[in-house]
Amino acid sequence: MRFNNGLSAVLAGTAIAAAIVYMQPQAAHALSGEEINDIARDVTVLIRGEKSGHGSGVIVAKDGNTYYVLTSYHVVSDADKYRIVTADKQSNEMDYSKVKRLANADLAVIQFQSDKSYKVAKLANSDTAKQGSTVFVSGWPAPGQAIKDVVRQFTGGNVSERLEKPLAGGYQMVYTNVTRRGMSGGPVFDGGGRVVAIHGLAEGEDINAIKSRLGGSDTEAAKLSQIAGKPGFNMAVPINTFLSLAPQSNLYLSLQVESSSPSQPATTYAQTYQATDKDRTNLDDVWQGIQVIQGVRSIFGF
Repeated sequence: MRFNNGLSAVLAGTAIAAAIVYMQPQAAHALSGEEINDIARDVTVLIRGEKSGHGSGVIVAKDGNTYYVLTSYHVVSDADKYRIVTADKQSNEMDYSKVKRLANADLAVIQFQSDKSYKVAKLANSDTAKQGSTVFVSGWPAPGQAIKDVVRQFTGGNVSERLEKPLAGGYQMVYTNVTRRGMSGGPVFDGGGRVVAIHGLAEGEDINAIKSRLGGSDTEAAKLSQIAGKPGFNMAVPINTFLSLAPQSNLYLSLQVESSSPSQPATTYAQTYQATDKDRTNLDDVWQGIQVIQGVRSIFGF
């Protein structure tokens, strides 16, 4: 199913669509990079596996006390005990039995329960993110030699290519933003602060790792490796792919989707790698807290 400029045209005649998408047709006004970063901070989550490392995700829906997070499937592809860490540093259990993988795409929807109030991301018709459009990526890269903590990063760039035919895993959007391992599953925002894609492939990806993760032919894996291996170039699965595949996975979520074209950011965003305490999470502290809670539960038998 191909999305044209009018998202409603795609969904017309699809009875399921009304249950999935809440349309907001008003035009998106221009936001500064700082304003988009504030939006990104509230909706971007850290997904931490006990044995599987970590990745990123974005809150896209809420139903009562249940929050739904869209991420890359490869972030949660290994059966493990995962925790979802929200912007307020609360660590929430993830029920692995409820992971919903979307067919033919490196996408999954996971969920957690919380009585706290968290913001939900707005989505946008990803066809509006054209070649040359400004985009921003938000996610939690793994610690490096200089930065020892897990610090959420927010980087700006431009869409450099929209592939006519998606490659293995549904990857179709190419952009210049700087990303690192651990940011997979993080949201890609347009100039209106709406999610237009899910980041999943970073520069320097190994062809064998790509093939084992996403499947597909040797030729497709080679193409992905070639694109992802170019310094500064990264790839994402467009949000329209998620919207078209959700019904096939019996996902009927109350999503906020806009079809208007975004304005370019009001001011140029000068990206930085410095972060406030809001963007800094020490995983040792998080896991110490989890272990204490688990210890108390075992003592009292619950």
